[in-house]
Amino acid sequence: MTEPLLRVDGLAVSYRTRQGSGHVRRTAVEGVSLELGRGEVLALVGESGSGKTTIGQSIIGLLPEGGRVEAGSIELHLAGRPVDLAKLPARAVQELRGRRIALVPQDPGSSLNPVQTIGASVAAPLRIHREDARWRDRDSIRRRVVELLDRVGLDDPERRAGQYPHELSGGMRQRALIAAAIALEPDLIVADEPTSALDVTVQRRILDLLDELRGELGSSVLLITHDLAVAAERADRIAVLRQGALEEAGPAREVLRAPATAYTRTLLADAPALQDVAPRPARAAGPNAAAPLVRVEGLVHEYGHGRDAFRAVDDVAFAIERGTTHALVGESGSGKTTIGRAVAALHAPTAGSIRIGDRDVLAAGGSPWRRDRSIRRLVQLVSQNPYASLDPRRTIAQAIGEPLRNWGPAEGGVRDRAALARRVATALDQVALPADVAHRLPRELSGGQRQRVAIARALIIEPEVVVLDEAVSALDVTVQSQILELLESLQRDLGLTYLFITHDLAVVRRIADSVTVLRRGAAVETGAAERVLLAPEHEYTRALLDAVPAPEWLRPTPADDRRSVDDRRAAHDDLRLEVA
Repeated sequence: MTEPLLRVDGLAVSYRTRQGSGHVRRTAVEGVSLELGRGEVLALVGESGSGKTTIGQSIIGLLPEGGRVEAGSIELHLAGRPVDLAKLPARAVQELRGRRIALVPQDPGSSLNPVQTIGASVAAPLRIHREDARWRDRDSIRRRVVELLDRVGLDDPERRAGQYPHELSGGMRQRALIAAAIALEPDLIVADEPTSALDVTVQRRILDLLDELRGELGSSVLLITHDLAVAAERADRIAVLRQGALEEAGPAREVLRAPATAYTRTLLADAPALQDVAPRPARAAGPNAAAPLVRVEGLVHEYGHGRDAFRAVDDVAFAIERGTTHALVGESGSGKTTIGRAVAALHAPTAGSIRIGDRDVLAAGGSPWRRDRSIRRLVQLVSQNPYASLDPRRTIAQAIGEPLRNWGPAEGGVRDRAALARRVATALDQVALPADVAHRLPRELSGGQRQRVAIARALIIEPEVVVLDEAVSALDVTVQSQILELLESLQRDLGLTYLFITHDLAVVRRIADSVTVLRRGAAVETGAAERVLLAPEHEYTRALLDAVPAPEWLRPTPADDRRSVDDRRAAHDDLRLEVA
């Protein structure tokens, strides 16, 4: 390891939380020790709740209200002497923040002031640290902002400086946040999940940019991520965290080639990009091969009218055989969700046809809410965010049973309380949730449990088709793997047909039978998953595949099959034994 820039020793952090009529302190980080060398990348990896972000916030002095460093030291080595950030007054830490330590936050959508121009946001560190004589007048700050925006690769930086966040894409906004972070050329950059909200191609460009800037500035990077594939590809050293404690740490290759703990082995086994899972081969043609269950033809969807019309979906066609999974893949803005909502009869496209079996989804015309309600029994939607898709005031039983209560007796609805409770219990059992979950509120469940509830709610009216819109993208890799296994088992047991919407080709490789690749509303490639993923014909598909992070030194070989499906299950078993 190079000369240390940052040394964390025995860090303990707690939060004040409400309990009953009073408050208690809950430990979030306990006894964590880390080192980061100059010019290095140290990745903190682990699931949600493992303490990654809390450590980053402690270092930069931005713990939320109620958070407190209880013990330990955070030494930043400046000019050959260590400064303990944990013991510095808040004002002293504020003077270092931006100048010597900088933050690249997770969500570019909420991290920029919506009523402030991009230029003003990037200029903020320069205005705050006015002791530097170079940034004491408006013109010098404006020139520096344009230089920074150009440095992070934004086209026409002068125009971008005058725009507002809503006028930029997610990748552009993240570049603007990086520009603000490097404005004063800090020694340490804390990058907290800087690409988790971005598509794989944009993710690669942002990570490449951080690497380039690190080389130019000589900065060190603390990369906080739940994605072991990203950590493997970008980090010099890795620290694995679990429930606030350090599981193991060391050089990236040592930790990932020979993980010392069951938890790290489980994270490795569950990372889609690192699994030794070949794309599904084409299934043998069944008796209904000539008549797919779902057929979409000539689909067009435009937003706006006349000169202001924007074509979000442009003449897309695909078919899905009964009991199989078809994936829609592409970057944000490619039209995936628009197509999925049309198939689920949640909006009417501008043109085209959608058939499920012998039913025309669009036949009734007009508002989607006025269509034949029986379409809702054929197709259901599971959305991306398990936190926002459930009413926080309703119990899980009420949420799952709602679709049945909405149907009249003639339509197969259930109003009898005992009968409804039995149906809810069956739905919970189908998604492997215990019966006592029925009486809880959503806030009492984890993200993975909430997504299981959303799936149970979709299945309770026994649909034939389920549209899954980025249904696993908001989940940590271990929970994501569990949900994918659940979807596979439900498909086998119930004969479900899935339209699976995602930007992650590593997940597609595991779950899809067929694929349509979308770009700017148009389908650039459609076919069997095995063919599309192993022998892509379009350069855009190849670019998406190339952007999936998976370093060559960690790719499985015939002699190293630890990331096979059987070994993934064994890793989960090891972890359960360790916990017990």
